[in-house]
Amino acid sequence: MLGRLFPRSLSNAYEGSWLAVWLFAPVLLAKTLMGFNFSGLNPVIDVGEILRTVDGVPLDTFSSEAAAAVVDSAGAWGMALFTLCLFAWIALFRYRAALPLAILLLLIEQLGRTGAGSVIALSKLTAGSALSMGAIINLAMSALLIVAMALSLLRVRKVNTAAA
Repeated sequence: MLGRLFPRSLSNAYEGSWLAVWLFAPVLLAKTLMGFNFSGLNPVIDVGEILRTVDGVPLDTFSSEAAAAVVDSAGAWGMALFTLCLFAWIALFRYRAALPLAILLLLIEQLGRTGAGSVIALSKLTAGSALSMGAIINLAMSALLIVAMALSLLRVRKVNTAAA
């Protein structure tokens, strides 16, 4: 399995399930947009408004310094996520042998950032409570990345069409 995560050469030869690519691509697109929007690179998007509406962060109840610190932290995370996604896009289009590693890195980011929050969201969901839009998005992305990671590590045998 380590050989699949860390291939000896970075080629375009992907040996995992193509279903993993189809599950990973929409998550990668969404995470790229999230990173772009949170990083402050998008002049149309207000990070504070995203934090208030989607993530449910009550910025209005914070002092102005605390609110600015939260928005700045979200911006730093956004830039890091955007950079990580650029690596994943390169892996997807040019060095597909690195796809399991790219999926793993985004999975670590996702679970590391939302781990405790996801457990709380799952307990709220089983109790019948409503979830914020951010919690729903994070749970869906975590599930898709876990499945994509498992499928990317499966070795799919290549069919020899010349033997027919």
